[in-house]
Amino acid sequence: MEKTTDQTFVAVIGDLCGSRQAADRQRTQVRLEQAMARVNEVFAGDLTAGFLVTLGDEFQGLLPIPDKVMDIIAELESALTGIPVRYGIGIGTLMTPIKRTAVGMDGPCFHLARDAVERGKRENRWITVAGFGEVRDKAMNGVLNLMGAVRGQWTEIQAETFHAARTAGKQKQVAEARNVAESTVSRSLKSAHHDPMIEAEAIVVHLLEGGVVE
Repeated sequence: MEKTTDQTFVAVIGDLCGSRQAADRQRTQVRLEQAMARVNEVFAGDLTAGFLVTLGDEFQGLLPIPDKVMDIIAELESALTGIPVRYGIGIGTLMTPIKRTAVGMDGPCFHLARDAVERGKRENRWITVAGFGEVRDKAMNGVLNLMGAVRGQWTEIQAETFHAARTAGKQKQVAEARNVAESTVSRSLKSAHHDPMIEAEAIVVHLLEGGVVE
């Protein structure tokens, strides 16, 4: 599809925090490329333009609607466990033709995503959204800021267990996959505030999809 459109799109920009100072920068880049390939494979039918690395330690992708944004970020976080990433999400139009991968395109959706990432850098935020409307932006950014604060306290094991539970859905399956006792998984998830985090994510998804803010 190679044409300029007035349709609204959702741009996602990710920025690896402190990657230039990473002890094994080459390995980090390999993991990032693998994460891009994984997301493009899993969400092939949900993307307008595939995710790709753009500036060495940044990446971006484009979606037609925001319903899968949090699932995509969860997949990226799972693939990049131990590597902190900051995300910007912007919704708006495109001013250039659509490409197969999210490079060589420009428009308000990307500008807003870039503004969101820059705000995240200034305010040390995990995910920042922009363009969904003043009230919805404020509500989502508040919830996401709290989620980011919780995530910032996770150990690597807690992060891995959380992502595994988010995918598997049952502690028994996570325990079997990790070859540990189910009680160990339960303690890890409790320490990671699994249930409140899942509830908070559901609120964000509701708002991303246009849910009413009372």
